[in-house]
Amino acid sequence: MRSTSLEQLVDWLETDAAQDIGEVAVTRKLELVGKSTAHILLTTEQQAQELKRQTEEDCAELRAKAEADAQTLRANADDDARRAREEATAEATETIEEGLRRRGQIDDQIHELEDHRAGLLDELGRLRAELSATIDAHPPTPAKQNGEPDRNAPDAEPAQQS
Repeated sequence: MRSTSLEQLVDWLETDAAQDIGEVAVTRKLELVGKSTAHILLTTEQQAQELKRQTEEDCAELRAKAEADAQTLRANADDDARRAREEATAEATETIEEGLRRRGQIDDQIHELEDHRAGLLDELGRLRAELSATIDAHPPTPAKQNGEPDRNAPDAEPAQQS
């Protein structure tokens, strides 16, 4: 039987061995290619995960920096607005105080003018009374005829010569 097995082996080697061995080799190569492809896909998946993680990390850093920058800008804008409001309030207060000071000066001048007016009216009243007393102290002179005073009148004034 051994010879039959050897004969069969020889027969197989001479006829179908190349084809059978080629199929096995192709199958093995395909298995190797499959393993290699699986390894490539696994490596690619790992790299993709690492890239995704790195990208998310970078995005988080950029977002945090942008938010910090925005917060700084908001704080600066708030400070600028506060300063502008304080300056405007100070200027308005100064303007109001200046207006009130001027109003006080004008009121003082009005009171001075009113006091001066009252003094002038008193002086006018006094002068009027004095003039009235002077007029009352001198009786009227007799009527003039032809523009000349009556010379026979006891209180007649002498005619003035021009």
